[in-house]
Amino acid sequence: MQQQPDLDIAIVGGGVGGIYTGWRLMTSALGDGLAANWASARGGPLRVKLFEGSDRIGGRLLSARSPHMPDTTAEIGGMRYVSPAQTRMKDLVENVLKLPIHKQIVDVSNNIAFLRGQLLRTSQLGDPDVLPYWFDPAEAEWLAAQTGASPAELITRELIKLMPEIPDKLKSGQLRQYLLDQKIDGLPLWQHAFWNLLAKYISPDGYNAARTTVGYDCLGGNTNALDLITEFFDFAEGVEYRMVNEGYEAVPWQLQQRFRDAGGEIEFNCWLDGFVGVELADGSKGVQLDLRDGRKITARAIVLAMPRRAIELLRPEGEVLDSRNTQFRHDLASVRAIPLFKCFLLYPESWWQAAGVSSGRSLTDLPLRQCYYWPAGSDGGGVPKPGERGLVMAYDDLLNVDFWAGLDTIADVQRAGLQLGAPVLRALPTFNRAPSPLASSLQTDEFSKRLQANWDAHKATQPMVDELHRQLLQMHGIESAPKPTDAAYMDWSRDPYGGGVHLWNVNYNSAEMLEHMTQPVANFPCYICGEAYSTNQTWAEGALETADIVLHRLGLA
Repeated sequence: MQQQPDLDIAIVGGGVGGIYTGWRLMTSALGDGLAANWASARGGPLRVKLFEGSDRIGGRLLSARSPHMPDTTAEIGGMRYVSPAQTRMKDLVENVLKLPIHKQIVDVSNNIAFLRGQLLRTSQLGDPDVLPYWFDPAEAEWLAAQTGASPAELITRELIKLMPEIPDKLKSGQLRQYLLDQKIDGLPLWQHAFWNLLAKYISPDGYNAARTTVGYDCLGGNTNALDLITEFFDFAEGVEYRMVNEGYEAVPWQLQQRFRDAGGEIEFNCWLDGFVGVELADGSKGVQLDLRDGRKITARAIVLAMPRRAIELLRPEGEVLDSRNTQFRHDLASVRAIPLFKCFLLYPESWWQAAGVSSGRSLTDLPLRQCYYWPAGSDGGGVPKPGERGLVMAYDDLLNVDFWAGLDTIADVQRAGLQLGAPVLRALPTFNRAPSPLASSLQTDEFSKRLQANWDAHKATQPMVDELHRQLLQMHGIESAPKPTDAAYMDWSRDPYGGGVHLWNVNYNSAEMLEHMTQPVANFPCYICGEAYSTNQTWAEGALETADIVLHRLGLA
């Protein structure tokens, strides 16, 4: 009997895409294809192993709990999915894993819009007379005529002028296919950059007002117009955002348990250095993984469940990664990593309620950008009473992340290109958290321990907390309030992530690239999955979308 490789399939990366791929490989019908052939050759079930560089499964799904508020789960990473459009994640959460969920509240009419130093309410965003922007007269007239409008809808207005069928196609779930068929100035949408396209039809200050009030700077950016228009309408009126009560990380946590129960293996704190093709004992082409600890492991196939930056950090050698493989290097650069920053501040009392706000989101053009009044309690539906402790989340992207990086202890390590864990030479003082209450020791189940460990591992610096507190007071029009007693944050532009999410660059047809990037070198057993190269970018749905394509290539039924 010929010697088998160490593994049938090596999965590198323990985000939701990686662990979903492993779970499906171990539990789904194999059908007629590569995976079935490999299982037959082994004379038993597939041998699948997942290698994860950190000590946890979840990647950019990072849920956490402060010991001062252990009944409330914060989402430092991805936090929600869209219903009904995101069918894969909806089915996985609600029908397969059967996790309790709740609807996220976002827009509340009395919440705050602090713009150019002026404190307004969300209900005033449709009044051009009070908004501190110089609108084109036609824009101002249109905005004033709408009911409950926001300057963000100026983008919607111009897009519908260009492509009148957008509302109907959005309602019927056919928006993307419709956009694929559209041409403007003789070019398909994917050959236009979004901001360049809008600049012809919207005034400069109209654009600034729209980009500010949509909340995410990247949604008014200059990436691929086809995909950014699709992404923009993910945030359209009437969309329902759903959140997992115990934390979004419960999804990969549950998949991890099921993967292991089915015979899958996981190795934590294990980093891939690179990989090359090898000829296996049966004469077929396989892969040799070179790990940072010096081990060499053979597998019939490798699945890189990794974003662009993590792949770029691998050693440039072999059939895929070699720097002479210019086609792959171009393809790898077809997406842009978008920096994201989140910070949770826990206060001894919910002082913001004095400004008339208690749930949903407020907006500002200050660097903190979005302020979410985090729901309290295990079911995600509670609002703290006045005087009770509460959490707020600051959430921003792109250039604003750079502002907070200046107050980030790890920024120097990141800029130097050093490996994670390298010493910080100019450490900023860590925020002095209040002593943990005795109640924290009562958390006995493993998932709760994991979430508290996540919170403890993401300490903010004192200058960061002080500046966030200052901006929060300013945007709420309050002169003083009790200072935070606890805080946790993450800058997702750090290595090995490179960004919190990704968007396609202009001149790439994502419908074609989606299929191509799942196996970037023909006839070589290397596959890529994750949100980065999907057509559901910025969402965990995208990771499942590309994972399903990889699984199909491997022959799963």
